[in-house]
Amino acid sequence: MPALSCLDLERGQLDLHLLPVTTECEDDLALLSGDESARALRFRRTADRVLFIQAHGLLRRVLSCYAVVAPGQWHFVRGPWGKPAVCPQRHPTLQDLRFNLSHCAGRAAVAVAWGREVGVDIERFDALAQPGELALSILGPHEQQGWQQVGPHLRAQQHFLMTHWTLKEAVLKAMGLGLSQIAPHHLEVLHSEDGSGWQARPCVAQAAALRDWSRHGWLHGALEGQTHHWALACERQPGETVSWRLIHHPAPIAPTSTTAPVA
Repeated sequence: MPALSCLDLERGQLDLHLLPVTTECEDDLALLSGDESARALRFRRTADRVLFIQAHGLLRRVLSCYAVVAPGQWHFVRGPWGKPAVCPQRHPTLQDLRFNLSHCAGRAAVAVAWGREVGVDIERFDALAQPGELALSILGPHEQQGWQQVGPHLRAQQHFLMTHWTLKEAVLKAMGLGLSQIAPHHLEVLHSEDGSGWQARPCVAQAAALRDWSRHGWLHGALEGQTHHWALACERQPGETVSWRLIHHPAPIAPTSTTAPVA
């Protein structure tokens, strides 16, 4: 991991950090708060516990690349729907530093931005073992038209549904919401009219809070190897161009590993 405060990040830029999850998590466990450690120990399955520890350790290490705060010294608060943020009492000068964390079997992802809300989601393809059974509960009316053109191939179906699922999750996380507030089929992600990317829009009146995203929200998603799909979402000012960087962190190979990430 780089030394503290070594990554410059412009206001119109996002950074996405990706980490393969292994079984080595002792160093990350030492960084967690008492509450985080207690949450980790409540996982019964070792794989789930290691995933939680490495993901939250990655978050702390990543944030320390943008501010002179040691990884173990970060303090967080949660918004009304659970989205974490930098604690204003402990870090009053860093309130513009925004982040989001996602993790699933095999990968952890952290998105970072200055002065704009950001959301990230990462998922495994094989989490959708029977995609046809989930299509109606995930996709809105226009998305279902695209689904009808996918065909019977399992991999193609998984790719289509996981692309839409991760984009929707990223949007809702950027807004500080969740699927308990807006059902996935009440939000559609469609290719933008100019073909330059994705556009989110509500398809029911109850999702009116998403209307601004139809005009200004920025979305992007891509494959990570042959097993995962990730998506990013952030606020964008009218006419603004958003750029992003992908930073891969190597898997921990020993409890005391200090290997730097490769961009």
